[in-house]
Amino acid sequence: MFSRANSSHLFLIGYRGSGKSTLARILNQKLGMPLIDTDQLVEEVASMTIAQIFADGGESEFRDRETRAIETVISRSEAHIVSLGGGAILRDSNRKLIVASGWTAWLTASAEVLAKRIAGDPLTQRNRPALTKLGELDEIRAMLNLRTPYYSQTANAIYNTDTVSLEQLATQVASDYEHWVRDRKNII
Repeated sequence: MFSRANSSHLFLIGYRGSGKSTLARILNQKLGMPLIDTDQLVEEVASMTIAQIFADGGESEFRDRETRAIETVISRSEAHIVSLGGGAILRDSNRKLIVASGWTAWLTASAEVLAKRIAGDPLTQRNRPALTKLGELDEIRAMLNLRTPYYSQTANAIYNTDTVSLEQLATQVASDYEHWVRDRKNII
């Protein structure tokens, strides 16, 4: 097992294309906290893209690597901004680790907006595998239907990214996180 050295991490969850990676970079500048993207960490440790991991070992292998990445991040003594992969919340053990280790912002967007963002990002198309045999929009709808209860169980706050600028959203998320940290210090 691991030793949880810090329980004040700021986690970003949501479906791919919801703005987690971009928001994390903006929050990094606003809050001055170190930033970790667990998908990038998994790829760095494996020296493979997520699509290659899926092709070689399947989704189970990827999810095992993702859990190890989450454990690695939360064991760090300094609070981090942690951008999680869209399916990180599927495992009960991951949800428990996330909830016990910090504050979580759930970024939402409509399936149509997500599809447009994903289609416009060549890296997503190349590095992220299709999760079903459905078309892109139908897959997004199906995955959102499956994952929404898990996102809901894990989130401290929900932010819709359909029309808001991520710069404005970062100000709100940073403020909400800082209030949470202050409230926790007053209780302890």
